[in-house]
Parts: sequence; structure tokens; C-alpha cells
Amino acid sequence: MHSFLRRRSTNGGGCFDRSGLTSCGASRKKWQGVSVGDINADGWDDIFISSGMSFPFRYGINSMLLNNRGEKFLDSEFLLGVEPRQTSYTPWFVMDCTNPAVLGPLGQVVCQGQTQKVTVSGPKSSRSSVVFDLDNDGDLDIVTNDFNSAPMVLISDLAQQKKIHWLKVVLVGTKSNRNGLGATVRVHSGGQTYTRYNDGKSGYLSQSVLPLYFGLGDISKIDSIEVAWPSGRKQVLSKGLTDNQTLKITEPDK
Repeated sequence: MHSFLRRRSTNGGGCFDRSGLTSCGASRKKWQGVSVGDINADGWDDIFISSGMSFPFRYGINSMLLNNRGEKFLDSEFLLGVEPRQTSYTPWFVMDCTNPAVLGPLGQVVCQGQTQKVTVSGPKSSRSSVVFDLDNDGDLDIVTNDFNSAPMVLISDLAQQKKIHWLKVVLVGTKSNRNGLGATVRVHSGGQTYTRYNDGKSGYLSQSVLPLYFGLGDISKIDSIEVAWPSGRKQVLSKGLTDNQTLKITEPDK
């Protein structure tokens, strides 16, 4: 399996690709921040789990769990380039060792043999994440919020590696709220029904963009779309539906 997530530098240093060699996962005692989205556009929702509150004590491994057609989730963070990170540590604080006599016991240990300011680093850890199509190429990307560090931006190149089928739905409410929050959208395609709830959330303490994303797998024909609006109105669309587009649906007046 080839990597389709590449890491993008947040300091202007460019981006690079990573391919993993193993699908082993890592256990953890604490994690925080779950984001759900169809990362490989196969019609099955996958899960990204940020590593949690391990900073500054230990390195936190982020988990990328691919949904194996509803049977089980596969640890894929190393295969897809989510892990390992380019650097494992981030600056924590600066210890002034110019006068060790005024430091406490811990400061004296840190400053042992040092007579200048020392930067103390801690292992990286992601607190939360969002999943959305950042570069608008049809596949989903991941952005994390890291402790004491710049965000990690993971750009998927799945759409460049293979032909994928997807649909984005933007809801515009009239009687309901303007973003259609609380609506249920069902896409019927190739004998399958894909359901999304427009709840507006994306990860712990995080907010993504609002278009609902549907991965369609190998299916390119969309038969119909049903929308159940918060107002109680029902809407069905069945004409002019194509894949690989962002479809704007406005709540009907009646």
C-alpha cells in the first residue's frame, strides 16, 4: 500500500512524501480528539485519533484507523505517512544557567555543566484534529492542533494517485438555520445509501468546514439525494446529479 498523505511544513519549508513499511499500531493510556471522515474515499468512514495529553512527558503517536468495509479498523498511520513525524521534539522553555546558585534542584540538574541559557524540549503531542479537503482536490486532508508546536498539516495525494469518486454537499437553510445544521442527507448511488448528519462538528475543540463529504468508492453514478431538514421538510433530488462536484442544496419554501 502506498502512502497518500504527505506532510506539509508550516514554516515555509515545503512538503515531502513518506511511505511506511509496517501497519503496526501503538497503544496509549491517554488520547484525545477523534475526527471521522472517509480518508480513502471508499464509502466507509475512517477515524483519526490525535495522541492526546502526553506533552511534555512522552511522544504521542497519532492513529489513523482505516475502515475495512465495516469489518474492522486497520492501524495505518505508518503506512500512510502520518507517523513518524519529521521531528519528535518541540521547545518547551528556556532555562537560564548563567547563575545556577539561584536555581532549584531540578534547575541545577538541567544546568549541570552549562553556563548559558539552555532550551529544554518536550516530545510532541497532538491535542485535536480536523478532517477536510484543504487543497480542494477531492480527497480529505488532516490538520492537527499540537501542544506548544505548530500544527501538523497532512495533505492527501490520493486524487493524484488514482481516480476517485466523491460528492460534497453544501446546505442552505431557509426556514431552518442558514447552514442546515441538524439536517440528514442520504445519497443513493449504485444500490448503496450513504448517510451524513450535518452536525457541524469535527474533532475535540475543533471546527472544520461545513460541506458534507461523501466518498463513493468505485461508483460514479448518483441516483438520488434525500435531505431531511430540521424544519421537518423533506427534499429529494434526482436530476442532473454527477460525482466529483460540490452541490449546493437550498431548502425549499414548501
